[in-house]
Amino acid sequence: MKIMKYSKIFLLSGILILTMPIVSFAQSAIEEIIVTASKREQNLQDVSISMTAVSGDMIDNFGFESNLDVTAQAPNVFADEGSYSAGLTIRGNSTSNPQLAGEGNVALYFDDVYRPTAYYPGNQLLDTERVEIMRGPQGTTFGRNAVAGLIHVISRKPTVENEGYVRLELGSHGTQIFEGAVSGPLTDSLRGRLAIKSHKNDGFQDNLGPAGGTHGVIDHFAARGHLEFDVSEDATLLLTFETSDADDVGKAFNYWGLLDPTTLAQCEAERIRAGECVGGGAYFGLPTFAPGPQDVTKVYTEHDPANGQGLYTMKTESAIAKLTWQLSDTTELVSITAYDGQDRFFNPDEDASVEGLYGGYFSYDDHYTSGWSQRTQETRVSGINENGVEWLMGLYYFDTVRDATSMITDFAYPPGSPDTVAKISAESYAVFGNFGKSINDTTKLIGGLRYEDEDKEADVLSLGVQGNETLEESNTSLKLGLEHRPSDDLMYFGTVATAFRSGNFNTDLLFGDMSALVGVSTEEILSYEIGVKSTSQDGRRRINATIFHQNVKDKQGVVYDSEMSTPVSRLVNLGDADISGFEVELTLLPTENLMISLGYGYIDAVLNSPDSYYYNANFGTGANAFAGDQFFMNGSKIGGPDSNFNGMVVYQLDNVTLQADFNWNTDSTGLGGNEITYTGDRTLVNLRAFWELSDGWELSAFVENAFDEEYIDGMYALAGSDYAYGNMGMPRWFGFKVGREF
Repeated sequence: MKIMKYSKIFLLSGILILTMPIVSFAQSAIEEIIVTASKREQNLQDVSISMTAVSGDMIDNFGFESNLDVTAQAPNVFADEGSYSAGLTIRGNSTSNPQLAGEGNVALYFDDVYRPTAYYPGNQLLDTERVEIMRGPQGTTFGRNAVAGLIHVISRKPTVENEGYVRLELGSHGTQIFEGAVSGPLTDSLRGRLAIKSHKNDGFQDNLGPAGGTHGVIDHFAARGHLEFDVSEDATLLLTFETSDADDVGKAFNYWGLLDPTTLAQCEAERIRAGECVGGGAYFGLPTFAPGPQDVTKVYTEHDPANGQGLYTMKTESAIAKLTWQLSDTTELVSITAYDGQDRFFNPDEDASVEGLYGGYFSYDDHYTSGWSQRTQETRVSGINENGVEWLMGLYYFDTVRDATSMITDFAYPPGSPDTVAKISAESYAVFGNFGKSINDTTKLIGGLRYEDEDKEADVLSLGVQGNETLEESNTSLKLGLEHRPSDDLMYFGTVATAFRSGNFNTDLLFGDMSALVGVSTEEILSYEIGVKSTSQDGRRRINATIFHQNVKDKQGVVYDSEMSTPVSRLVNLGDADISGFEVELTLLPTENLMISLGYGYIDAVLNSPDSYYYNANFGTGANAFAGDQFFMNGSKIGGPDSNFNGMVVYQLDNVTLQADFNWNTDSTGLGGNEITYTGDRTLVNLRAFWELSDGWELSAFVENAFDEEYIDGMYALAGSDYAYGNMGMPRWFGFKVGREF
């Protein structure tokens, strides 16, 4: 199997070699990308941060539809395609399955505004100017929860001239994607931009169970409007309004038996993934469905979308006011005030149990709702003084209320009775600043400091039992580094930085146990990095590389606690962790019409903890008792693949562009090295052809997952069960797109 996977990479390498001699037109130098990773505009090659940036033109030309497409081309960045969320991992440090009201350690920003949850499934891209992915802690500049890194999506803004575009994509399983935007001046001092996107398909998973129906249905709509006013000759006010709706039927889980069909002993990981094992009919001593076929397009579930089961709905609204005021030739003030809100519901089938079994109620059936609203305000002033010191100072305010309801309709609880209703409120204040000072003609000292004070409170009602917990935290983030530039096209840098992930509470499925509500403390990181950014051959070759080591204190993660009597997960401080690795990115223009982009990342991320937990917790008594599997945390991985290799080849001749891209990830396991969660490696290849026609028309055709790779995107096992559940990756997908720019 691995030989076949590696052969696909060799095939792509062969494509590179075959296309090398071809010479024609396209690009005389690699595109220069301006980023705002330091909250000031800089060339990507001048920023002493390990980062991948993709411009809006690249997003359009490469056919990227979501952040998952972008992260697939970034070393040491991994995103899974969950049924109801997209988990993010940067440098082996993952969002660790944050709870409904939780927050991850990969920070998400949209147009300079923090979004407080990791549950943005796929993050569909709409009229995007740029996506910036920053690896490593970004605490001094961006603050809370930028421990592993940060993803920042920047939208296109109003233009001084009239412009616009429309695009329609049709593809496999009834896919229909429409996107359009129009922009231009409304008066001499007012400009506007409006963008909309609709994404639908008919679903791609046929349910072989008695309920029937189709899963994996997408029905998304998003709209964004910008108004930009010239307040004066030196000041502009940008107002942004955005709304999005998702009304989906989530991708259904596949199931894998864990027991040998003859001996009923637990199978080896390879046999489990191959579907050679069975579920012995024991979930709390009660029968379960047999594992379904290991095919992402065919599932076996009791959930019937016609009855509202398996649904995923989400509504998000956002309003942003950004004032930019040029105080002098060297000083600028930026003030950003924002409101964001989201409501979400999802109903996964996690147990594979027999319908109608539990006391006349329908089967073990999860219902989750969550929502949040937040207000943020940031004011910063930046400039350069007479001594050449670049500086930035700012104040930040964050206020949020998050709520979550979790319900399981079994365990003899009356139908419609939620197990846990939780509300978390948080308020924080921060002051921050950074600077850059040239020591001599080639070397610059850089630094940053951020102090943040936060109060957080949780109010919970679970099966008639009330609970309340509070957290009061103060955190300081630091950064200090050197930038050395022997020439305009070469920079070496070294940095030391810290960041933090806020403490939090357990708010999911408490079953009336308020002792589990107790919060976890702050997760802290100390990172050391050395890197190089180089551009050569008249801008036709770019090499960026970084080596790093990170110490994580009080790493937060989700486990099954050995002392618990109920089969649910808990957010805990796992202990400390060490993360080491490197990433390399190479972009080449061997000829004027050929572009090659390659990236490789490697990490070694392990826990240093004396604790042990149970993945399959001890549960039940007598004949229905299950012995848990104990896993020791010390030396175990903390999630995500050890290595990933990505690449893209783009060849242009006249008005035709051919593109091939690939992404390879090594295997990965969950906390404790549990073989049940072992997912195996994967190699995904996408192919695209693009034609530029007359009068602004364009046409493209594509195939995603061209070799129809079958892979497991994530696997989990419920406590007390003899089967695992999880998601298969997306199947091969065909389509074409027609569009016009005007």
